[in-house]
Amino acid sequence: MIKRILKNKKLLFFAILILVGIFYFAYSKIKNNQISEGYILAKVEKGTIQKSVSGTGYVTSTDVFEIKPTISGKILNIYVKEGNYVSKGQLLFVLDDSDIKKQIRDLELDIENSKLNLAKAKDDYQRTLRGDDLKKSYEDLLKNLNDIFVSYPDDLEKVRKVYFEKDLDSTIYNIDYYLYYFPQSSVNSNDLQKTYNELKNNFVLISQNLQTAKFNTQNIDYNLVRDSYNFLLKTQDFIKSGLDLIRRLKEDLSLSQAYHTKQEIIDRHYNDLNSIYGKYSNYLDSLSSLVNSLNNYQDTLRQKEYDIKSLELALQQKENKLNDLKEDLKDYYIYAPINGIIQDVNVKINDYVSSNSVLAKLVSNEKIVEVSLNEIDAAEVKIGQKAIITFDALPNIKLKGKVFYISPIGEINQGVVNYLVKVSMENNSQVKIGMTANVEIITQTKNNVLTIPNSAIKSINNRNYVEVPDERENITQVTNRPIKLNYPPKRVFVKIGLSDSNNTEILEGLKERDVVIIKKIENNNNNRQSQGLFQRLLPNPRQFAPQSRPQNIQR
Repeated sequence: MIKRILKNKKLLFFAILILVGIFYFAYSKIKNNQISEGYILAKVEKGTIQKSVSGTGYVTSTDVFEIKPTISGKILNIYVKEGNYVSKGQLLFVLDDSDIKKQIRDLELDIENSKLNLAKAKDDYQRTLRGDDLKKSYEDLLKNLNDIFVSYPDDLEKVRKVYFEKDLDSTIYNIDYYLYYFPQSSVNSNDLQKTYNELKNNFVLISQNLQTAKFNTQNIDYNLVRDSYNFLLKTQDFIKSGLDLIRRLKEDLSLSQAYHTKQEIIDRHYNDLNSIYGKYSNYLDSLSSLVNSLNNYQDTLRQKEYDIKSLELALQQKENKLNDLKEDLKDYYIYAPINGIIQDVNVKINDYVSSNSVLAKLVSNEKIVEVSLNEIDAAEVKIGQKAIITFDALPNIKLKGKVFYISPIGEINQGVVNYLVKVSMENNSQVKIGMTANVEIITQTKNNVLTIPNSAIKSINNRNYVEVPDERENITQVTNRPIKLNYPPKRVFVKIGLSDSNNTEILEGLKERDVVIIKKIENNNNNRQSQGLFQRLLPNPRQFAPQSRPQNIQR
C-alpha cells in the first residue's frame, strides 16, 4: 500500500514537471514573439509651434490704469474725452502713421513688381525648358548623325584597307611599311589595331542609341550627343595618324625629287585618307555648333533656375518685412485694454509723446491677473500678446487673456530681478479676487512649419542631428509601438528653429513625411526574467521527496 502511494507521488511529481515545462515553453514562445527592443518612430509633419512663458500670480482688480503708447510719435487723433465710458478694445488714440503707411505702400508696390518679375522669369524658364529652337537643333543633329553613320562602315573599311592590308609589301601591313620610314614616330601599329576594334564596337552601340533617340525627339539624350561627338573625334584622330605619315613621306620624296616604285599606291592611300579626313572634319564643324548650343542650353537653364530662386528669396524677404511693418502699424493705434471710465486726458492733437507718456487714465473695477516674471521671461513678453489663464480652484475653467501692462522697472528680491506683468481676461463670475492664477503667455507662434518631437533632436560638437532608419525600403506606417530595423540608423544633421514643450521646428535637413527615431527601446532582462519565472513556477524537486526514510516500511 505504502509502495503504491510512493509510486503515485513520483508519477504526480513527473506530471507536474511536464506541465510546467509545457507552460514555460509556451510562455517563452509568446515572450519571444513580443518585440522587447527596437525603435519608436515619428514622421516629420507640418504643424504649429507656440513658444510661451509661464508664471503664477493672483486675480486682482484695477482701480486706475495708465494708458501709454509703446512707441514715440505725434498725436494724430483723440477719440475720447474725460468721463467717457469705454469698452475693452475701443480705439482711444491714434499716432501719426503717415511715414509707416508710406513705407507699407512703397513696399507693397515693390512686392507687386517683384511678383511680376518672378512670373516673367518663370515663364521665360518654361519657354527655355520647352526649347523650341533647341529641339530644332537637336533634330538637325540627329539627322546629321544619321547621315554620317550611314556611310561610316564604308569609310572605316577604307581606312582599314589602307592600314592593315599589304599593298606595299606582301610581308607587312601598309601602316608598318610607312612606319619603317619614320621609326621615331609616336604612331604604333598595335595601338591603331586596338583603336580600330574599339571604333567598330562603339559604332554598333551608338547606332542603336541613335535609332532609339529618333523616336523620342521630345527628350534630349545628352549622353548620345556627347558620346557621338567624342566618337567622331576619335575617328578623326584615327584617320589623321596614318594620313600624317603618308603626307610626310610624300613631302620627303618631293623634296629629294625622288620617285617611289609604289608611288601610285601611296598616292591612292593618301587621297583615300585625305578625302575621308576632310569629310569628318566638316562633320565635326557642323556638329560642334549644335553641341555648343546644347551645352549652352544646360548652362542657361541652370542660370535661370538660380535667378528664380534668388527672386523667390528676395520676394519672401520683402513679404516678411511687410508683415513686420503691418505689425508695427498696430502700435500707432491705442485701444482700451479693459472696460472703464476715461479720466485725465493729458494730451492734445499734435503733441509729441513717448513710451513713458501717460495719455490718459482709465478707472475700472475689472478683474485682471498680476504675475511676476523673471528678467529672462519678461524680455520676451510684449503688450498685446495673447495669454491662457487657468485656476487652481477652478480646474475646468480656462480663460483667454491679453498682456496690457509690463512694468518698466524691475524689483530685486534676493538677487533675482522680476517684472510685474498685468493680463486682462475674459469675464467669468466664478473667478474671485485673490484666486491663484496660472498664466501662459504666447510669445511667438509659427504656423505650417515642419515639426518633429523634441526627443528626436540630438547634438554633437554644437551641431544638431537626428537619427533616421536606413532601410532598403521606405517605412510608411508609423505607430507608437517599437519596430525592429534591419540596418543601423544613420545620422542626419539638421538646422532647427523654434521649439515648444513638445515639438521643434526643422528649417533644414528633413522634409515632410520623413521618418525619424524618437526613442530606442532596450531590454536586456528577457532571459533573466524568463529564468526567474521558471524558477518560481518550478520549486526545488526535493520538496516533493520524503525528507527521511519512512520507519514503518517493511522490506
